Amino acid sequence: MKVLIGLGAAAVIVASWLDGFDGKYFGRKAEVSLVEYAPGGAGPAPAGDGAVRGRVFVAKTGGSTVRPAKGLYGKTASRLSSGPSVDKRALVFVLFAPGKHPLPQSRPAMRQKNVTIVPRVLPVLIGTTVDFPNEDEIYHNIFSLSAVKSFDLGRYAKGVSKSVKFDRYGEVRVFCDIHSQMSGFVWVLQNPYFATTESDGSYRIAGLPAGTYDLVAWHENGGRKQQKITVQGTQETVVDFNF
Repeated sequence: MKVLIGLGAAAVIVASWLDGFDGKYFGRKAEVSLVEYAPGGAGPAPAGDGAVRGRVFVAKTGGSTVRPAKGLYGKTASRLSSGPSVDKRALVFVLFAPGKHPLPQSRPAMRQKNVTIVPRVLPVLIGTTVDFPNEDEIYHNIFSLSAVKSFDLGRYAKGVSKSVKFDRYGEVRVFCDIHSQMSGFVWVLQNPYFATTESDGSYRIAGLPAGTYDLVAWHENGGRKQQKITVQGTQETVVDFNF
């Protein structure tokens, strides 16, 4: 009987000892948070029920553009690109929203598909890791020379995916060094209140806490425009942009 009591007490001590360790090693502490937050902010962002919606009108433009390329042996160069028409959606985002914002639980992706970068415009919260999978039967080489995030993923085949963590704010222009018509934009933002427009130019951003914000619209053909908005409770604010 004394032996059984001794074994029981030892089991309790060991269980208590394990429970005191970090949950990432033992998975036993229920209070260990699984939420990761973007850098900055003094505490979790407040919840909100406000929304902003509208349309972005963009004048049709075309023609060739000069794009950067790594060139021979990795030296910077330029290349004229006049590939097939692409879906040039606008981006609308809140410039700054207080608080710490949770990172997405799943990674967004910029796919290489049909010799195109899809989506062409990808907004992400700062600190997000983006996957770049190749879904084509041919090799691609995704890279960027942007000051915000410079990287070169090298050549890789179908079924291979590489990733990049975006940890500075701003616009990152992405290209394929093999196919001059392939390009896209990663926009690294401070908060998750953003949306790319639908094919008709419409957008909607939901979940905004009450407050006053700077709302920005960006399009590759027209740069960016900014308006100040005020969100109150469950109110839906309507804001249009013209480029």
